[in-house]
Amino acid sequence: MFNEISIIGLGFMGASIAGAVKAKNSKIIINGYDIAQSNIRYCKSCGLIDGALNLESDICDCKGDNLIIMCAPPAAIVSLTDAHGAFFRDAQVVTDIGSIKDAITTNARIKNIENFVGSHPMCGSDKSGPENADFKLFNGKNCIVIREDFDLTDKNRANKIEKTAEFWRMIGMNVIYSTADSHDNIVAYTSHLPHLISFLLSGTVLNFILREKGKEEEKGVEILDFISNGFKDSTRIASSSPELWTDIFIMNSENILASLEDFTVSANILKGLIETGDRESLSVRIREIAEQREEVGF
Repeated sequence: MFNEISIIGLGFMGASIAGAVKAKNSKIIINGYDIAQSNIRYCKSCGLIDGALNLESDICDCKGDNLIIMCAPPAAIVSLTDAHGAFFRDAQVVTDIGSIKDAITTNARIKNIENFVGSHPMCGSDKSGPENADFKLFNGKNCIVIREDFDLTDKNRANKIEKTAEFWRMIGMNVIYSTADSHDNIVAYTSHLPHLISFLLSGTVLNFILREKGKEEEKGVEILDFISNGFKDSTRIASSSPELWTDIFIMNSENILASLEDFTVSANILKGLIETGDRESLSVRIREIAEQREEVGF
């Protein structure tokens, strides 16, 4: 296992990883970098990191048994790879937590960062900042580790992939191997589309509230009084980082647009049944969805 870890990005996820590592093995040295000095100070004061990286001058000696984890939005991860390739190549293994994988892993290969292994811990929060870090966030959750077909015939690559997997297992995660293309296609449906729908639902209701503003007093009602837990649960993730989700929607656009097209088809089917008042067909379709969801197990 790694005896030193460098975390680039000390927001919610970076700080949560640092805390999870320290909880498992306090002897592992953790160095951290963040563009916000306040995040570095906070993490040092809480004992989440042992020292600060100076990424601009690459003064940290990352040779040896060292892991670098990039905890940043996808576009920032690509930029870090572009700017600090030589720095990263000195580490034993470099990984990331990006929600898309093809663009990130392809860029790492172009930059000849042969020790890069893409990862995607399937967990997170609508909260941000190291002060909201959750050291138990990773327990029992899945982490996707990218393993392409050509990696299977390269012993050096296979070793680095397994070391990356061992790290995520150490902090309590279940490791799932996938190619980058397959990952991006699947998460477009299981993660990216739900976030997009949450943004759309929030925006639709907000537009309704603005449209009805002024009429509330006439009707003697307050629209917010009509919002229940169901709406709050469905739109909670719409509070997630706009920068992060802009990156994801743009960088995985082809897969997301395909998932949105499928969603639109499904929505139009239900819309048609509602318009025609076809109670029986509507009930059958809703029941089918509920039963199929139960069978699949999510």
